[in-house]
Amino acid sequence: MSESLSLEKLSAAVSGNAAAIRTITRLQPAGGPGTKVFPPTHSGGVYAWETRRVGNQVVLTVLLDSVQSQANRMEQGLLEAHRTNKLKLPLLQVDFGKDFPDVGTITTLDAPHRIADAIFRDSMLDGKRFRDSAIGQAFVKANIHNATAILQYCPHALLFGVWDSTGSKGGAGNKFQRAVTSEIVGIQAEKGVHTSSRIDPLGITKAAEIFKTKDGDWTLEERQAEKSNKGEPTRAKPSDFVHGNIPPTIERDEYDRDPIRGGVTIDHAVQTAVLSLPALRRLRFRVREKETPEGNNSARTVLAALALAAMTHQREQGYDLRSRCLLIPEGETPFELIANDGKVETFLLTADEADKLFNEAVDQAKANGLPWEEKTITLLPEKRLIDLVAKSRQGKGTEE
Repeated sequence: MSESLSLEKLSAAVSGNAAAIRTITRLQPAGGPGTKVFPPTHSGGVYAWETRRVGNQVVLTVLLDSVQSQANRMEQGLLEAHRTNKLKLPLLQVDFGKDFPDVGTITTLDAPHRIADAIFRDSMLDGKRFRDSAIGQAFVKANIHNATAILQYCPHALLFGVWDSTGSKGGAGNKFQRAVTSEIVGIQAEKGVHTSSRIDPLGITKAAEIFKTKDGDWTLEERQAEKSNKGEPTRAKPSDFVHGNIPPTIERDEYDRDPIRGGVTIDHAVQTAVLSLPALRRLRFRVREKETPEGNNSARTVLAALALAAMTHQREQGYDLRSRCLLIPEGETPFELIANDGKVETFLLTADEADKLFNEAVDQAKANGLPWEEKTITLLPEKRLIDLVAKSRQGKGTEE
């Protein structure tokens, strides 16, 4: 096992002698083996179950964290490293602080669609709508044959994927595939049950007749009640307003068969993170309209180093995925450099080492003339976007 990874070895891997870099982390619930964890729920309150082949067995698994969610966690790890000056990243942000202090700023590491997000599309830069600004135009014109502008202003979009589906070209807008994927899956999963109960310290029972008011509140006075189409007062139960006892129950699906939302027990969980080097090699870069092998490889090496930084910072932040889903790694986890012939070389890499590797890669790219914008660029939201947010907060908008 190599102790770490040098810039020279990473550059050689990116240039063509390797297929991927991966890391596979085995995890256990923080409460110990056999304790419940709670996956994300999907439409209908169900979990994402799937049978998979693990070794020589086909076992039932459950998704604990999706590729999309993992990408967001890696981006937040990069954002924290940027804010603590560990990494100097190109970053665009929209400042909502004047109108919505609770929102503050939204960066391209926060926005779901990164630089292509509607939040940036509907904001202003240097007195122009973003897409009409010099940076916006550079983004719109970028493609896999010349991705320099995205490297310069939003490099993580080249790792986690971006599709300019809301621009003037619609679905024909520029599109970049994911080069980094990661997911966390619970192995040999078993359904749990969700129980609910409530003891009301006031002893309120359903025998107490109450009425619903026009403003959605409750009253004991029939004359204050909301009237139905037939002119009758709208009756309600105390439990409609979270008063009274709730007897112990098990929540089941719509057919009253299988329990839902009850968590799962698992033998263990596995996080699998993979960086595709061929995906990086498809990207080409130009400096002053000229493409060179040195420029291409140094730009791709920056992206590979950024991916490793994202993986290590996400790992450093831990695996507290959601309420009652805290996972702990089972010991030290190496990375694997996979050659084109399938040979595997392992190495260890901390977040600090990944940061150092990334900074060295950026210096090399700059030496080859590639642009790299380290000053955060701030946009301001259009008035109509501010008004849209305000209207939504007043309850006049329709959530989709």
